[in-house]
Amino acid sequence: MTIPKWMRAAAAVLIVLLFTAAGSPGRGGQASEHRGKTYPVEDLREDMRILLSVLDEGHAGLERYGPREALKKSFEETADRLTAPLSEIEFYRILLPLIAGIKDGHTGLSLSPETRTALLARPVLFPFELRFIDGKTYLYRNLSPVRDIRDGEEILAINGIRMAEIQQALLPLVPCDAGILSRRLRLLENPNAFGLNFAVVFGQPESFRLRFRSRNDGTEEEATVPGISGPDLGRIRTERYPDTALRRPLYELSYRGATAVITIRGFGDDRSGGSVPYPEFIQRTFHELAEKNIETLIIDVRGNGGGRDEYGRLLFAHFMDQPFLYYKALEMKQNRYDLFRYTPPGRENWPGDAVRKNARGWYDVLAHPNVGMMKPEAPRFEGRTCILIDGLSFSTTGESTSLFHFHKKAVFLGEECGAGYYGNTSGATASVTLPKTGLQARIPLVLYTLAVDGYPKDRGIVPDIAVTPSIEDLLDGRDVVMDRALEFLRK
Repeated sequence: MTIPKWMRAAAAVLIVLLFTAAGSPGRGGQASEHRGKTYPVEDLREDMRILLSVLDEGHAGLERYGPREALKKSFEETADRLTAPLSEIEFYRILLPLIAGIKDGHTGLSLSPETRTALLARPVLFPFELRFIDGKTYLYRNLSPVRDIRDGEEILAINGIRMAEIQQALLPLVPCDAGILSRRLRLLENPNAFGLNFAVVFGQPESFRLRFRSRNDGTEEEATVPGISGPDLGRIRTERYPDTALRRPLYELSYRGATAVITIRGFGDDRSGGSVPYPEFIQRTFHELAEKNIETLIIDVRGNGGGRDEYGRLLFAHFMDQPFLYYKALEMKQNRYDLFRYTPPGRENWPGDAVRKNARGWYDVLAHPNVGMMKPEAPRFEGRTCILIDGLSFSTTGESTSLFHFHKKAVFLGEECGAGYYGNTSGATASVTLPKTGLQARIPLVLYTLAVDGYPKDRGIVPDIAVTPSIEDLLDGRDVVMDRALEFLRK
């Protein structure tokens, strides 16, 4: 059997993590890891056995990007390397690359609530929001008490560890569809995600020695800043950057000259005052576009992490003039799951009759609004359309954009979409608690297969026009992706 490249990479990360799992201090002498309770090797191996068994039984997309046997082999080899007791956090960092190696963004592993709360109560988070641009890392928002470090400085190293090395260690721990790099980078820019992963891998430092390149004259400088706690992070961010706390509509229609812009930040119903439900908004919007004879349209789904499946299909249906398939298949592995003994009670007999056995021995999901032949919606938009995407465009957003792409209904701008082209594994999800350590695994049970074809298996939509904002663009508030779309439509 040929071991896929992603499994070999995960194995390399695992070896490093196993050697550092005993809580050795990070470089620079900053680490202050609290090991807490440790678990004997037999308990760790038992939790690994259970984790693999529930993944095997329930995860409907387990083999979408790699064979089950490769995952099993990686689990077994990792279990064999466990030779000493580990704390929950040490065990967690060893399992993270195995979970991320499945290449499914709806799959996840979390610390127990008690351990996560205790960890984030300490000042272990990196006190900056980051931006990864063209192979460089920038300090985008300063949340630290050291105020003379300017937003936009290029960071070169943390605690003596080069940023390239930090990225190499952290990126394989981030679950995402198809291993899409743009999504891993965008997720890791979040200060909670970067800070927690850094703390888990590099020994929970409570201060950070930075080496960065000055924006003033390009010289390299150093500074040491204290970490911040989880509860403080959001408060400081809101106080220093109040614009980040402003509530924006979940969906809205605006105009840039003669071009209409539909911005959808989430496929759900905006319940704020004055808002209408999403289906009514979509219907009103396309009637207005028809009444105004709008010929150019931009749909902005950057940062849209998904939502209700049928809402993505409803948007796309206004571009079709004949019935169409949205999903090729919607399947589950079982109609009863033994894994529910590791979840909160109440789902032992689910899904039961809500599914029907198919020719390959799996179970088709019956009662879903996107199953079967879909009808187009009126009024139809027949003008030129651009769709803006990024690594945070995910789940339902990825489904709808794949249909737009396959049926050639739009030109795409931005960066690679964070959702796998052919679908995801999501819908019903089991939250499994491993009995020995308390780690929690999120296991999606429904395999979504879109009615699309002819595209690389392991990619999201690569934009027709790639546009990458510079750090200066971001700091100055210039939306160069939107500007490029407007320029394209004018031509």
